[in-house]
Amino acid sequence: MNQAQGYLPVLRNPNFLKLWIAQILSLMGLQSLLLLAVILIEEVTNSGIQTAGAIVAFSLPAVIFGPIAGVVLDRVSKKTILVVSNAARVLSQALLASLAYLGLNNAMHPALFVGLVYLTIFITSAVGQFFAPAEGATMPLIVKRKELFAANSLFTLTIVAIQILALILYVPISVKTFGILGAFVSLAVFYLAATFLLMLLPRDEVVARATQNGESPLQRGWREIGEGWRFTLEHQRVLIAILQFSLVFTIVSVLGEIAPGYANRVLGLATEDAVFVFSPAGIGIVLASLFVVRFGQNLPRYVLPIAGMFVMGAGLIGLGIIGLFGEHALNTQFQFLGFTLNVTYIVGIAAPLLGIGIALVLIPAQTAVQEGATDEIRGRVLTVQLTLANGLSIPLLVAAGGLSDVFGIPEIVITLGAILFPLALFNWLYVRRFPPPPPSAQLHSQPIPLAGETTARVEEANELSPSQTRVKAES
Repeated sequence: MNQAQGYLPVLRNPNFLKLWIAQILSLMGLQSLLLLAVILIEEVTNSGIQTAGAIVAFSLPAVIFGPIAGVVLDRVSKKTILVVSNAARVLSQALLASLAYLGLNNAMHPALFVGLVYLTIFITSAVGQFFAPAEGATMPLIVKRKELFAANSLFTLTIVAIQILALILYVPISVKTFGILGAFVSLAVFYLAATFLLMLLPRDEVVARATQNGESPLQRGWREIGEGWRFTLEHQRVLIAILQFSLVFTIVSVLGEIAPGYANRVLGLATEDAVFVFSPAGIGIVLASLFVVRFGQNLPRYVLPIAGMFVMGAGLIGLGIIGLFGEHALNTQFQFLGFTLNVTYIVGIAAPLLGIGIALVLIPAQTAVQEGATDEIRGRVLTVQLTLANGLSIPLLVAAGGLSDVFGIPEIVITLGAILFPLALFNWLYVRRFPPPPPSAQLHSQPIPLAGETTARVEEANELSPSQTRVKAES
């Protein structure tokens, strides 16, 4: 059965369709939130360190709440978490719209404005730490086991597509059409529509959890969290892959922080036009993804991430050099081999290189984590990955915002690119000694238990059809 045929059964499942459309709406809100907040703060404060605070407020909840999300998920109805979290984000987006109105009209003290924006972003992101695993854990309860791989694949493709759509198209168009205030209102509408769809899902059964040797639920939760961390630290291949993922996650977060300032203060563009400078990176990600899927299995696992670091470094240095030309950079022309070229050609080369490098690192790193972690612990290891990535990014985000105000944004971008070269070399010297990974014949034939689920629960749930699951849940 080809991939296209594999999608048809899940798309005919009305409960999956509700969950999938709700995912699209929620992702549009989530992926647009941070860029809109950064644009808003840049418009009001014109400060890199202030925009850094917004990204920290967005990333910090993953460190605080991410480790306990799976534990809570085991003890509360997943539908309840989905509905309540989306309803809460409707309110948070309405509050951000109100703050945008006050800040843009100078009706609030700047320090109070920035502080309230940070707090609202923090709350919105904290709610999302519970929504994402609840969404994933709901899937095995509404689709058959044989359809779970297709369902997860479709969700993954949706995440990538919405990231590109939100950042490259929706945010710039909504800001130019409705203004920043109207753009925040539209996010509240997305979350409201998602809330109504999720309310139509069947209620899932909350399974009672047994304790061991008088172990309390809190003790059991901490033990399960610790098991994920111990597994990661004891398996070098998994740890290296998580560190590679965290490195790229951190650099992309820094680029998201300084992108509006790069467009506005460096290139002289409108703040929201930063995405047009970096949008060719999306083309690079797509091209590299196709290459990895087609040829990646034939290459040693350590080759692609290391090559990705070199390519990503070259792309960053190219974008940094463009910024050195100043506000008229995009209109600057130069001679090369007898041809007159515009600086925009460098953008057309550097940004796709950045995207290619990102994909070459992230895809093999994520695959290594999936292969290296067993079914029983994979969800907790993925939680470790997200927690570590966000935890490592926060100090650099704080530093980059302040340093960009002192030394300049182009210099920061060039420095990030230059740092990647020695890191790639060190990575190569270390990981090339690893033996080849053992074959994993069942990796693609078995669905992966998601956050809050064990292998046994996935198998039990998918022995039932979606309609049978609904009957069991309602009874």
